[in-house]
Amino acid sequence: MLSCSGTAANVSTRPSDDPNSVVQNFLRSLQGSNLGGNQQSSQGSYDKPFTSLPELLNTATTASFLKTASPAQIDSMCAFLPPSIFLLAQESASSLESTEPSPEAGQAAIEALSAEQKREILERVLRSPQLHQSLGSLTVALRDGGLPMIGEALGIHVENGGLMKGGSMPLGGGEAVEKFLEGVKRSADKDSRSQG
Repeated sequence: MLSCSGTAANVSTRPSDDPNSVVQNFLRSLQGSNLGGNQQSSQGSYDKPFTSLPELLNTATTASFLKTASPAQIDSMCAFLPPSIFLLAQESASSLESTEPSPEAGQAAIEALSAEQKREILERVLRSPQLHQSLGSLTVALRDGGLPMIGEALGIHVENGGLMKGGSMPLGGGEAVEKFLEGVKRSADKDSRSQG
């Protein structure tokens, strides 16, 4: 009886424990003993653990980057936002008249703002719940097999078109998120080289 493992002995000697906690303790003990020992390749059913976009682009990370960003980086980020945000920031009458301002009007509004005003607008956008919801939705879409379509729609070159090597099935799970981020990094590196 004493030759049983510690976990099995604990389970059998404490019948009054809640069954859920007993099962959870047992699973934790199995998980601890199998760390690194039973992982399958990415082509099996194993889901590679990888961060989500909201975790990666959390407010603490983005706010600290924004504080140290150069004016050129700030302007580059502003170019990705809808022009109406900058028109509203200036409380322009023309922003209320038309539903979709022209790119020229948006660019003029961006140029009219000081670097500090642009930084404040970007910080509000990066802290907005809408952005974090969108990042969460994008993560789910990537994990659920949307990498090929998302990469194509955003003009991001992803390895093997976002498909499993040697197959026609889209990548999913954490591996899809990782390949998407690698594609984003490659695109950013390519853009910075072409500008430099």
